[in-house]
Amino acid sequence: MRRTNVRLYQLLLLLCLILACVPLQWFMDDSLADMLKVTLSVYALARSLNAVISVAQGTEMSIEPMGVGVTLAPGEILDPLNDLVEQFSDVLLLASASLGIQQIMLLLADKPVVRVVLAGLTLLSVLVIATNKLRPQWRQGLFRLVIVLTLLRLMVPVMGLASYHVQGWLEQERQQAVSVLETTQEEVAVLNQQQDQESGWLSDLRRQLNIESRLAQVTARAEQGVQAAIYLLAEFVLLMLIMPLLFIWLMLRIASRLTV
Repeated sequence: MRRTNVRLYQLLLLLCLILACVPLQWFMDDSLADMLKVTLSVYALARSLNAVISVAQGTEMSIEPMGVGVTLAPGEILDPLNDLVEQFSDVLLLASASLGIQQIMLLLADKPVVRVVLAGLTLLSVLVIATNKLRPQWRQGLFRLVIVLTLLRLMVPVMGLASYHVQGWLEQERQQAVSVLETTQEEVAVLNQQQDQESGWLSDLRRQLNIESRLAQVTARAEQGVQAAIYLLAEFVLLMLIMPLLFIWLMLRIASRLTV
């Protein structure tokens, strides 16, 4: 083994030893908990919106302007939003499970026994490389093991920290989208109440003239809700699916480069 390679390996192993001694959970646990809280709150909103839309889909508004019977079903306008919200709920449930798994992995990776074993393997690798006792393939295999284990231990904190900061940068846009969905839920809930109260006796002229404007309002709100749901879906797919996969690929690339 060349002297330059030995020095590089020793520096990398020294870094691995330092990282093995540093607890990672104390500065990442709160971040993961905050991300999980945000995900579950949006999931609860999505399920509530789905519930009120389902009620609206099962009701009709029957009126008789000028003696001509007309039946309107505002819930039909909300069908695209309802379908999207159902799919969005599934993504949020997977995102919550992903964050829970990351919390478990972080907890396990920070156990004292894991850190002691990793530190022991690191010191053993340093000793083997310094004394040049084992066969080259054994030395290389031990070095690769230490590097891979260290990267695995760092993967969740680094990935979680990056996702947490990206989520923070997108907080304003997320709050706007959540506000739109909350307003949509409230308006659909009011619409359901009005249908229950007015069904069967909508006969005065003022109510007849307001039906078209009310339907247009529901249509506009549904379109805004679809846009908000699409944005939230894209954000959570980016944070909980694309970024973790990207970090896993990046860690594998780094490990392959360092252990060649």
